Amino acid sequence: MPKRPDVGAIAEQVIERLKPIEGQVTQDQRIADELGRLRDAVNELERAILSRLSGEPAPAAEPAARQRAAKRSPAAKRSRAARPGAAKRAIAPRGQNQAKILAALKGSQPMTASEISRLTGISAATVSTTLTKMAKHGELAKAERGYRLPG
Repeated sequence: MPKRPDVGAIAEQVIERLKPIEGQVTQDQRIADELGRLRDAVNELERAILSRLSGEPAPAAEPAARQRAAKRSPAAKRSRAARPGAAKRAIAPRGQNQAKILAALKGSQPMTASEISRLTGISAATVSTTLTKMAKHGELAKAERGYRLPG
């Protein structure tokens, strides 16, 4: 008769392997929360600059921003409570960022995420993430410095 594995020992091994993964996920969530707070701060600063230039008050956060805030982690909520009027991040319609990135790369030399960001007005973080995904799916090719259209 074949030897049966000790299920308890296997469960303990799996639990031990899960611990560092759970720690990493928690750390990644904290980093994601901080990234969101920093993006909100930059957007708020940009709005303040635009409102000073135009002489109009900066627009108030919309209901969708309040809904997203309700879904955030307790730590993110605590840090946001310290600064009222958190800015709403603009979300481009599906595919618009990719279209702008492709247009920026047409007929040009390879470009970095920051160069494309300056040209398109899309945040550098969004451009970087989008470039990585597009390269992974074969829509773009990684160049020695930056990205280019394939072919």
